[in-house]
Amino acid sequence: MNKNQKTIIQIVIGITISIICLYFAFRGINIKESLEIVKNINITYFIISLILSVIIIALRGLRWECFIPLKKPIKKRTIVMATYIGFMANNILPAKLGEVARAYILGVKENVSKSALIASVVTERLFDVIVGGIILTISVIFIPNLPQKITYAAIALFILSIVGFLVLMILVWKREFAHKVFHKVFGILPKNIADKLIEFSCNFIDGIGLKNDPKHIFLIFFYTALYLIGQMLTIGFLLTSFNIKATPIIALFIFAIGGFGFAVPSAPSGIGPFEWAIIFGLSLLGVEKSIAAPYAFVYHMMGIVPIVIIGFIFLFMLGIDLKTATKSINQNEEKIS
Repeated sequence: MNKNQKTIIQIVIGITISIICLYFAFRGINIKESLEIVKNINITYFIISLILSVIIIALRGLRWECFIPLKKPIKKRTIVMATYIGFMANNILPAKLGEVARAYILGVKENVSKSALIASVVTERLFDVIVGGIILTISVIFIPNLPQKITYAAIALFILSIVGFLVLMILVWKREFAHKVFHKVFGILPKNIADKLIEFSCNFIDGIGLKNDPKHIFLIFFYTALYLIGQMLTIGFLLTSFNIKATPIIALFIFAIGGFGFAVPSAPSGIGPFEWAIIFGLSLLGVEKSIAAPYAFVYHMMGIVPIVIIGFIFLFMLGIDLKTATKSINQNEEKIS
C-alpha cells in the first residue's frame, strides 16, 4: 500500500468518524430552537471571548520556541505567525497536517533544521496530552455529582499523565541514562530484535525537541499557565454569553474535554468529535442538550473562522503558499504520527 492510498484511507476514516460523531452530537436537536438560542446570546461577552480566543494563540507560539532544540535565535514574530498558520492549516487540511506546515514554514523563513522543528512539534504535542490529562483530573475532582466512573477514569488518567510527565523529564535530562536502560532492557531479547528496538528507542529520545535548560523549562510552564488562564477566560465568557454557569474549574473541564475530542482522528478541524465531546461534557454538568449543542457549534466556529482568516493573512505576509508549505508532508509524516 503506497502513501497516497494510506492518505485516502485516513481521510475516509476521519470523515466517517466525524459524520458518526455529528449524528450523535446533534441527534434530536431542534434547529430553529438552537438558532434562537444563538441569536439571544450576550454579544458583549461573546466578543470578549472571541478576541481572547484569537490572542492566546500567540502564547502557544512563544511557548513553542522553548521546545525547539536550537541555539540559533529565531524571530518571535515568525514563530507566532507560523503558529497561527499551523492552526489555520489544521482547520482545513486532514490528518493534522498543520503541524508539518508550521514546522516547514519556520524552517524555510528562519533557515533552521526542519527535523529539529518536527521534533519540537512532537514534544509539544506529548506535553499537551500530559497537561490535558492533569487538568481534566483536577477539574473532575472539584466538580460535584459527576458519575463515579468518570471520576475513576480521570484519576487513572491523572496517574498516567504524571508518569508520562516524569518519563518525559527523565528522557530530556538523562538521555545517556535512558540509552543504558534501553540497552539493558532490550538486551535480553534476540539480537536482531533487540538491535532494532534499541535503535528506535534511542533515536526517539534523541529526537525529543526541548531546550533542556532551567530558563526555558520555566518559560514552558509560564506560557502554559498564561495560556490556560486565557482559555479559562475565553470559555468562561462564552459560557456566560449562553447563560451557562461558569467557574474557573468548569472552564478548565470544558477545555480539557474539548482537547481530547479534538485529538480523535476526524475530518479537518476535529469537526464531529469536538462537538460531541463538548456536548457530553456539558451534559455531565447538567446543561440541556438544546443549549449545549449550539454552544458547542459556536465555540468550534469561533476557533475556526477567525484563525483561518488570520492564518491566510500571515501566509500571504510571509510569501509562502499553502501548497508549497505542505509539499514536504510525505517525507516527514512518519516523524509526527
